[in-house]
Amino acid sequence: MIVLRSRSPRRKYVLESLDLDFRVEPEEVDETAFPGESPLEYLKRISLAKLGTRSKDELLISCDTIVVLDNRILQKPETISEAMEMLGKLSGKSHLVYSGLGIYDQGLEQFAFDSSRVQFHTWNNDQIRKYIETYSPFDKAGSYGVQDKEGPVFGFEGSYTNILGFPIRMFFQYHELWKKYLKGNHA
Repeated sequence: MIVLRSRSPRRKYVLESLDLDFRVEPEEVDETAFPGESPLEYLKRISLAKLGTRSKDELLISCDTIVVLDNRILQKPETISEAMEMLGKLSGKSHLVYSGLGIYDQGLEQFAFDSSRVQFHTWNNDQIRKYIETYSPFDKAGSYGVQDKEGPVFGFEGSYTNILGFPIRMFFQYHELWKKYLKGNHA
């Protein structure tokens, strides 16, 4: 049985679209960055910490997604003003999105990540405010969702699901690991 260590509805959606048999058991982790920690060091530490308590009988999957602008992580906003500030900084610019994947199976812990480049429209404060009022930015790194139809994303290079929050290309690299968990297809 696969255990997804995340409460993200977007990650759940991706796994459901793959027709995987899994259950959701989020792990609470302090996501505070350490002083001097690089974005990729942070991503690895948090992704692996979210694996939580390990069990040899289950395949554990954890993820974390970060938005990086000028080598600085833009976390999930806590207030409307933080969301306004983040979206204002991203307006008209490109930035990187990294999604980390932690996997634990039968005593083996692995980490991988994917990256994508995202380009934003140039937005004014009224457009940003309308977006925040329409879409909930508070559970999304960088205050936005790539899936939001009237959102700030102008275009991107790389994996859509990586930006969405699940690095599916990295997941497929562990083909032999996940293949045995496919519903009805135990090859």
